[in-house]
Amino acid sequence: MYFELSVAIARPPSDVFAFLRDKDLYPQQPGSPVLALEKTTPEPVGVGTRYREVVQMLPLVRGEMLSEVTRYAPPRFLEEDFHGAGMRGHLAYEFVPDGGGTVLVQRETLEPLGLLRPFARLIERSLSGKLQERLESIRDDLESGWMATEGS
Repeated sequence: MYFELSVAIARPPSDVFAFLRDKDLYPQQPGSPVLALEKTTPEPVGVGTRYREVVQMLPLVRGEMLSEVTRYAPPRFLEEDFHGAGMRGHLAYEFVPDGGGTVLVQRETLEPLGLLRPFARLIERSLSGKLQERLESIRDDLESGWMATEGS
């Protein structure tokens, strides 16, 4: 399955990029499918940085996802490959300057594997709205004053 979503954010691309670069440093919103998120590599974020997430994909399906940054080009592109919990995929963010703000474009491919393959349509329907809600939550956090951390 393939998703392409976008949201306009009244912050410059460098701020939006920093927010997603430092995804392990901010708390998840209530109702987020991400229950836990940690960076598992010690160096500053860049190509090769790895993360571990515990995600709630369906009401009774929880699992671990491992991801690795595959493209790191501040402040324009941030991409990662992920796998685990019966899934694999690729997540790409593009940060498009728009006046003094940014259009955040998210492109994501997701492939259910094994026992989850028959549930692909259900997963796609469940995720499509949640992905857009997540982008809107990112916008709201950024527009309410979130600031990048130094040294990441």
